[in-house]
Amino acid sequence: MLGDSGVGKTSLVARLTNPERPLNHDISATMGIEFDTQMLTTASGDKVKAQIWDTAGQERFARVLLPTYFRKAKGVILVYDITNAKSFESLSERWMAQLNDHASTDDLAKLLVGNKSDLEASREVTKDKAELFCQEYGMELLETSAKSGDNVLASFEKLIGMVHDKALKASKLQQQKTGIGAINSSAGGAGGGPSSTTASGSRGDSGAINLDAPGGGASQGEACGC
Repeated sequence: MLGDSGVGKTSLVARLTNPERPLNHDISATMGIEFDTQMLTTASGDKVKAQIWDTAGQERFARVLLPTYFRKAKGVILVYDITNAKSFESLSERWMAQLNDHASTDDLAKLLVGNKSDLEASREVTKDKAELFCQEYGMELLETSAKSGDNVLASFEKLIGMVHDKALKASKLQQQKTGIGAINSSAGGAGGGPSSTTASGSRGDSGAINLDAPGGGASQGEACGC
């Protein structure tokens, strides 16, 4: 979760993890990094245990702490406040620059979230402007309201679906590469004997994918950890 302080990152996570709890409007600014987990469902019906890192928006924390987390992240939700034009401008001026410097942006799933959609009368950032930003940086847009819960679950499920799809594609590619290697090894081995090469990138009987494994592969029964 990335974005300026006050855009509602912590409120979005709170609404996701405790949807029935009244929203606390006096949430203090996040100091450093806060961690939470949530089981989410992809569009294909797969269950994924998501690790959610809620990051501080203040410059003094972000500059020091975030690079370490960027390198391990599989996906990012960039959040701005639709009633605060400065929070939107910071996305290109600050947050995308941080991602480009410290993250593998080619492999990173990205989603733009405009929060506080319940405050339409105070809107400063139009949808058209946000969609142009998405076209420039290759991502999708959802507007949410942490107050009403509108689109909150949908935004997290959208991102985790993209992360999961990338893992599946990486796993299939690894399977194909390993399969070709096994055939070549068998054909060229001494005496033409069968090769012992196995598909280390396979999904296993459980169909689970470990996103931290090389190539996105998983051992049998291993849970998917996004």
